[in-house]
Formats: sequence, C-alpha cells, structure tokens
Amino acid sequence: MLARLLLFAFSAFLLNGKDAEFFETRIRPVLAKNCFACHSQTEMGGLRLDTRERAMRGGKSGPSILPGNAAGSLLMDAVQYASKLKMPPKGKLSEREIADLRAWIEEGAIWPEETGKGKQGSFWSFQKVRGQRVPQVRDAAWAATGIDRFVLAKLEAEGVTPAKTADKRTMIRRATFDLTGLPPAPEDVRAFVADESAQAFAKVVDRLLASPRYGERWARHWLDLARYSDGKEGARDDVPYANAFRYRDWVVDSLNRDLPYDEFVKAQIAADLMPGQRHLPALGFQAIGESDNDRVDVTTRVFLGLTVGCAQCHDHKFDPIPTRDYYSVLGVFKSSKVEEFPLVEPAVVEKYNGAKKALAAKQDELKQFLERQTKQVVDILAAQTSQYLLAAWKGSGGEDLDAETLERWKRYLANPEKDHPYFRPWFDVVKRPGVSEAEVQAAAVEMQTAIRKVLDDKKALDDLNYVKVGGMEGLKDAGKVIGTLVDSLPIERFYFWRDLASNPYKVEDLQFAGGVYFYGPKQVERFLDPRWKRYLATLREEVKTLEKAVPAAYPFFHVMKDSDKPANTRIAIRGDAANLGEEAPRRFLSALCDSEPKPFQQGSGRLELANAIAAADNPLTARVMVNRLWKHHFGEGLVRSGSNFGQLGDRPTHPELLDYLAGRLVHSGWSLKAMHREMMLSHVYQLGSEEEPAASAAKDPENRLLWRGNVRERLDAEALRDSILAVSGTLDGAIGGAAEALGDGLRRRTLYATISRSKPDRTMALFDFPDPNASAEQRIVTVGPMQRLFFMNSPFVAGQAKALAARLARDGADDAARIGRAYELLYGREATADEVQLGMEYLGGQAEKWPQYAQVLLSAAEFSAVK
Repeated sequence: MLARLLLFAFSAFLLNGKDAEFFETRIRPVLAKNCFACHSQTEMGGLRLDTRERAMRGGKSGPSILPGNAAGSLLMDAVQYASKLKMPPKGKLSEREIADLRAWIEEGAIWPEETGKGKQGSFWSFQKVRGQRVPQVRDAAWAATGIDRFVLAKLEAEGVTPAKTADKRTMIRRATFDLTGLPPAPEDVRAFVADESAQAFAKVVDRLLASPRYGERWARHWLDLARYSDGKEGARDDVPYANAFRYRDWVVDSLNRDLPYDEFVKAQIAADLMPGQRHLPALGFQAIGESDNDRVDVTTRVFLGLTVGCAQCHDHKFDPIPTRDYYSVLGVFKSSKVEEFPLVEPAVVEKYNGAKKALAAKQDELKQFLERQTKQVVDILAAQTSQYLLAAWKGSGGEDLDAETLERWKRYLANPEKDHPYFRPWFDVVKRPGVSEAEVQAAAVEMQTAIRKVLDDKKALDDLNYVKVGGMEGLKDAGKVIGTLVDSLPIERFYFWRDLASNPYKVEDLQFAGGVYFYGPKQVERFLDPRWKRYLATLREEVKTLEKAVPAAYPFFHVMKDSDKPANTRIAIRGDAANLGEEAPRRFLSALCDSEPKPFQQGSGRLELANAIAAADNPLTARVMVNRLWKHHFGEGLVRSGSNFGQLGDRPTHPELLDYLAGRLVHSGWSLKAMHREMMLSHVYQLGSEEEPAASAAKDPENRLLWRGNVRERLDAEALRDSILAVSGTLDGAIGGAAEALGDGLRRRTLYATISRSKPDRTMALFDFPDPNASAEQRIVTVGPMQRLFFMNSPFVAGQAKALAARLARDGADDAARIGRAYELLYGREATADEVQLGMEYLGGQAEKWPQYAQVLLSAAEFSAVK
C-alpha cells in the first residue's frame, strides 16, 4: 500500500503542484465530480468549493483548506474518512485522487484567479484561445513541425524518449485508412517505398486529401456526431426520412471541397438565412432531429463541446450555464419549423399532394368500411356464444355455426389456465363428473351474458369517453382506445375482451393471435352479403386506380425555416412544462460573452446563433473541432471527452498545443484539409506503435504524452466492410444517392447503407456502430469472439473470399505469386518466406481451396488492425 501511495504521489509531482495546470487537470475535476453538486450554489453545511475564497473560508465546521498544511486541513480528514465527516458520502476517493489533493494543499493550494464573466470564468475552455509561441527543445532536429516541438518539450521535461519512426509501409497504411477508410493499393505502397525524396509522405497525404474517398470517410465521422439516420424512430419501424441522404451527400461534398469549417458550421444551423441559400441540404442536421430539446443538446455538444441540455431543469451543476441560457437557445429552435424544400416546380408538388390526398381519403373509406364490418361480425358471433360453447363441449355444432369460429373456441377452451377468472364458472361446471347438458347450457348462457357486458362497455368507451380515456380530441379511432382499456375496465375484463374481439399484433418476434371472434380485413369478407362484397371490391379497385395515379415522389431537402411569429420561450421551472416562469430572451450563452449577451433581433435568431458559434473569437468552436481531428488521427483527443469541454470533461493533455492548433485552424481560413496535413506531416504522427523504449512505456503506459503511435486494434464497422469489398475487387465506387438496404448483395460503401433508428443492423451493432438516436462523440471499440465467428460463418465474408480468390487467380501466375499478391492487397506488405510456404502447404495445388484460404486471410487480425 505504501509503495502505491508513493507512486501516486510521485505521479502527482510530474505535474508541478504549484502550477495552475495541476489544479485544472488534477484538482478541479475531482472537486467538480464529487463535491460541486452539494457544495457550490447549494452550500450544504455552509461550505462552497467552487471558488477559492469560499473554499478557504470553509463552512460551519471551520476552514476546510489550510494552504501548506494538508494534515491540518478538514478537507483531507473528510476525503480520507479519518473523522466522523466522510466525503464524498457515496464512496471514498481513489488513492491517486487523495494523493493529488494532499500534494496540491502542501504546495500552497494554488487556485488560478478567476477572470472574465461567468461563474467559472477562469476555467480553461472558456478562456479565449491564446496565441502560443512554439517552445524551444533540445533535440531540434527531431521536431519537423510546431506540433512536434510542443510534444517533444513535454517529453523532454518528463524524461520520456519517443519511439522510432514507423516504417514506410506502416505509414502509408495508417495514412490511407485515416483519410479514406480503405486499404492502400499495392501499387501506391510500392511507389511510396521507392520514393526517397523528402516530400514523399507529403505527396501521399496530398493525394489522399484530393481523393473523393476522403469526403466519404470523414463524413461518416461527422454523421456519428449528427445522429444521422434515414428514418425517424417509430413504434415498430422507422418513419422514413425519404431525402435524408441529401444531407449526407452535402457533408461528403463539403468536406471534399474543403468548405471552410466556420461556413460548414453556420450552414447546418441557418443555411436558409445565409446569402444564396446554396447550402440548404445542410439543414438536415437540424431537421432529422426528434425535437427542439434534441436540437439544443446536439447543436451545443457537437459545435461547442458543452452539455447545455443538462440545464433544462436547473442551472448546470458544474458549468456556468444557467437554466435561462438553455431556454434562450431553445427559443431559437421553437421559433423555427421543419419543412420540405422541393427541388421541382410548385405545380409538380401540387399535383403530387392532390393525388396523395385523394388516395388517403379513399384508403380511409375502405378502412372504415372494413372496421364496421369487423365489429358487426363480432356482434353477430357474440350473440351466438352460448351455442358455440355448448357445441365445443359436445364436440360438434349445428349448421348455423361458423366452422372456423367453432374450431377457435375448441382451441381456446382446451387450456383452462386463463389470465382472468371469467371462465372459471364455465370450467367449474364442465369438469364436474356426470354434468348434464342442461347444466352446461345454463353455464353457456351465463358466459354469453358476461361477454355482452364487456363488449357493451367497450362500445360505451369508444363512443362516449374517447377523449377521457386518452384519445386525441378530433381524432376518433377505436384502435387508439385499446391501450387505455386496462385503466378503464377491471383488468380481468380487459383480458376477456382481448381474448374475444381484439386485433392480433406482434411484439418483436412474438405473435399474439387475436380474439376468437376477430376477423381482420382479409378474413372478414367471407361473412359479407354479396352486395357488400361487390361494394368492397369496388372500393379496392378505386384504391388501386388512385395508387397508380400518384406521381413519383418529388425530391426535396429537409430544411428549417423561421416560424411566422418568432417568440421567446418561458422557463419551465424544474423542467415542468406546466409550471412556467419568466421569458428567456433568445440570445447566446452568457458564459461565452464578454458582457451581458444581447437579444437576437433577426427572426428566430438562428443566423445570429450560427454566427456566434462560428465566430473566430469563440473560445470553444475551433478547439473542439481540432480536437476531433486529432482524435481520429492519433486514437485519442488532446481532450478525451470530445463533446464535453466542461468541468466533468477531461482536461487537455497538451493545452498549449490545443490552443496552437485552434489558432492555426482559424488563421488557415478554417481549412480542415490544412489541419489534416499539418497533423499528419508531424513526426509525432509518423511514430511507430511499438512500446519501446521500455522506460518510456513504464513512465507513460497510457501514451498520454504521445511518445509513440497508438494501435487501432480493429477497424470500425464501415472501414472493415469497405476494405473487404476493396481487396476483393467488388467495391462499387459510385458516390452519393439514396440509401440502400445493407445486405450481402450491397457493393457500395457502407456509408450509403440505410441507417435505422428503430431496428439497427445486427452486423453493424456487432462491430460497435453507434446508436443513431443520439450524438456519438466516439465509438467503443470491442474485440471479441463473436466478431471472429462472424468472419468464419458470414455469407458476406464467404462470398467476398470467393471474389478475392478469383481476383488473385487473374493477378498471379502461380500459387506463390498469388499468395504474395494477397499479402500486398490485404496487409500492405510482402509475405515472408514462411508465410508463402505455409500457404503452399495448405493449398497443395488445389484451386478449390483458394476461397477458404482467402477467407482465413481476411479473418486475420492483421487485416482489421492499423498500427
């Protein structure tokens, strides 16, 4: 235990306890996570720990912190559980956190002075991005760029030696996957290996950035953030967003054209209010959202890295975001509305809508007719209940009984175990030894009376109390009442009604068979009078005619538009919409303004909100985006919580480097491609991923100091599937267009597969595809046996292995040459002599073994990993 404490204490002093950075990265996060909920504005025990002055003053028990005297500080007694006061009450801090607090107090409890506006104006992410002077380093020859100098300065300060540069094959494989999500072509690998010029890698990066595959790859990263899907979640399936793909295609095109990031941001908030309206499809970012609350949360998380949504019910517990600010932004979106922007003439839209309206009216007429007949059939059959029960008991029925209904009764009565007691009197009678037919007849009549009572109660609910039991006023639909009957009838009577007259339905894979007397639209026809059948046939024919008359759906953009009467939103006190407080003027977040934010004046305020978010002096926008770029190139962001730059988020491992990059992004004209290039041409990006030197691995096992490259143990779902298609030679490179179902036959990039919010694809989920119902800042990468089994048993993988075998047969003259070609295609390297020999032994000259051998090569961890 002592050794562990000494280790933690030593690690604490790696960051100087006298530095502001130590406080921001090691102390404030602990206080925010464990203390602020009770000891900030709430002041439990008279103690506040969110400002230096109040923390030093302490609470009712006296001063909590004595700078330079950790042993005498009440805070240390509390966190060590050394007295009656044990904090935090839900569980003791880790040994490292306690050691950090002790070191901080011993060194004087340095707490940076608060400057600027807001409850936490000193917090690092709310401070303006400061220009950073590139630091001096001892090994200047190692540092190729400014990025290298920031990283190396820290490595040298900590006595950590960087790893060796990766070999050229590793570098081009890493770069190609990073920028395109596809493996490098063997020809490109050989050309790079042969190019000994100083600009060889720069040429590779420039070529990849110019590839249209770049936009496809990085669009997928953005779509994770945008919670993109091709449909809105429904009860059983998605309600399609027929033209959502136009937003996806806009993202791809904008990234390929290197649209300045500030314009990229503004377009996704207010493209309809920008000059020329050329970015209208960008509004899909907002339009595919589920609600205005969702838009507030996603907009602020994605662009600002702030959890503004947490202030919906109360002031944010950790960040300077009052509830008033949440409703200020909410008012912007509530003053906007989602619409379609047709890409055709108005006459085309009018014709389409008219035809759809006529069709819907006729379909409703057909539906209402069938529902009336269904109810009548239930009523007629229910009036014969006693006859059916008696016939079921006897085993045969009269001529006036419907044979199918009688069989249903027999099946239903075969199991006496019911969810309700209504049939207990019946079963009590019929199971008695020697029971007479007259006694059974009497019991049957009693059951018929009970059934009529239940059905009469249901009718009363349908006709008289529709709104009271949960139906929508002005929308009378008996089907909507079914779910409320449990509250309106005794539970056993509800079951009774369900068993006799309810519509069958499905719950996932379970089929509820429906009531004994229920005959749906396709079954009820046989009960109808000939004249009714002729009328039904006429209705169906009219529906078919109107269906044919509906023109093809016209293309449109999912957009937003200012409402006719923009208005402020009143604050919902504690999030209760029925308890409204004062109005919150539509304006920007107060913590990001130098003075009291001015109310928005232009319509909804969306354009003003967009301009505020994308402003060059906004302290968050550039930082958040360069951090996202860094994360996808280096495996982890400089701030690991990419969508939370607040108190509960992680602190930057290299704050000066983060500000340097943010400044570079703005000064480059907000060019994302320029940032890719700068990051990838750094020496840091090109480091090998081996955990050598061993001393460096021991000092920084998590690689937070960036002394080596990070291994990506497995490609994400899209890159993995796309790579299989690419090496097999079957990838369809067509860009853009409507989404297609993801099946074994789809040959396009996975980006173009349909994404469902209600029914996620199981294979994609197996490989950690994120939930499209929420913004995903990063994917959880798992490596498990089920994924290996997928490669062994998937028809898709088996089919692509056959295609790969056929490709290799065309490319190589003999098995040895084909094996070598396979290693180049799949792994970006030459096969070793042992690997060639092993493959030759397995194949044994038998061509029919090639598909299985190819499947083994595709299943290897080396194919799905990037070093």
